[in-house]
Amino acid sequence: MSLLNIGMSGLTASMAALNTTSNNVANAAVPGYSRQQLLTSSVAGGGYGGGAGVNVDGIRRISDQYQVAQLWNTSSGVGYASTQQSYHSQVETVFNTDGNNISQGLDTLFAALNASMEKPNETAYRQGVLNEANALSQRINSINDSLSAQTTQIESQMGASVNEINTQIETIARLNSEIQSSANNGTPSASLLDSRDAAIDDLANIIDIRVTEESNGMVNISLSQGQPLLAGTTKSTLVTSPSTSNPTLKQINIQFGQSSFPVDKNTGGSLGALLDYRDNDLADSITFVNEMAKNLADEFNRTLKNGTDLNGATPKLDLFSYDPSNPAGTLGLTSGFTSDMLAFGQNSTPGDNSNLRDLVEIANTNFTFGSINATTSMGDAFAAKIGQLGSTARQANLNADTSTQLQMNAQSQWSSTSGVNLDEEGVNLIKYQQQYQANAKIISTADQLFQTLLNSI
Repeated sequence: MSLLNIGMSGLTASMAALNTTSNNVANAAVPGYSRQQLLTSSVAGGGYGGGAGVNVDGIRRISDQYQVAQLWNTSSGVGYASTQQSYHSQVETVFNTDGNNISQGLDTLFAALNASMEKPNETAYRQGVLNEANALSQRINSINDSLSAQTTQIESQMGASVNEINTQIETIARLNSEIQSSANNGTPSASLLDSRDAAIDDLANIIDIRVTEESNGMVNISLSQGQPLLAGTTKSTLVTSPSTSNPTLKQINIQFGQSSFPVDKNTGGSLGALLDYRDNDLADSITFVNEMAKNLADEFNRTLKNGTDLNGATPKLDLFSYDPSNPAGTLGLTSGFTSDMLAFGQNSTPGDNSNLRDLVEIANTNFTFGSINATTSMGDAFAAKIGQLGSTARQANLNADTSTQLQMNAQSQWSSTSGVNLDEEGVNLIKYQQQYQANAKIISTADQLFQTLLNSI
């Protein structure tokens, strides 16, 4: 009976090996699936061979947690860099669009003013100046509208990110509990461990995290700066509220028990990228167009007040008007302002263009632009802003390429250890099938021998 028992144990082990290999092949294309390996051991026993078959000890999940942690780290890098790349590319396009080019608008406005020099009293030339002034204000309005739309998009994306973070933390907490239960009953479920790793990777794409594993199989998660997100099954919750500095913007806090921790641009991942871009680059761009609108309007209005209009009177209306709380969004020609109100003269005589010369000279006047740390003309300031945006967008593209390459390298390293190699699994299928057939042959041989023995009695 020993030969029969040995054959049966081999048959069972071969079938288990075939099932494990088949499972690997079936899940080869599943993201995050870790290859599994059958664990067996020899059964000690007496008899002529000194052995009594083979034991199936279980199934081992092939996973190197250092490599998994590297994947999580690169996911945070990709989340941050790809988000930055997207928004920097968008804002560069906004400023570079011909219809938004403030330098071109300034050029056409000053060209209209120059055209009026010879005939400052001609209504057609005066109306041309008003048309170009209005078109320039619309260029500034258009940039402001695009930046406002980007702000709205970011705020919406931040809200969605907070909801996704809370969902992933809840998922990981549940998996922690299930993994602990399965560990108490023996070996933790490989599928549960894979699911938890995948959920942590999704979380890492949104925020940069640190993960530590406890002896009971559960993991604790915190932000890279140390703020707790999950301790076993105790979850934090991320909440949004109006910013104290700007109620139109969101601020994010982590609620963990009775404690509250702020989330800022150093959070990393796609959420950190949103906060960093919103509070720095986007804020600077909004400040820039507001500075441009205010400098343009204030200087033209001030200069026109020094002259006389077509009727020889000091103008009673400003050329430009705006809301000081939102200059770029509200800049426009003052309602009721007409071409005869343009104060091109200074002495009320026909054909006087003395003040018009001062208006033309605004093109060469320097203004302070704190957002780009420069004192220069409006046209040169816009050119400098375009150059700054282009340089930042190119760097964002390089960072995105680098982070993607790092993730690909980390994925390759993980796959070499934990991934399924279909060629190897194909060989294993043949090998285990042959083992199964051989063990079946042993059982058949044992049965024949037993029958022969019975017949000989």
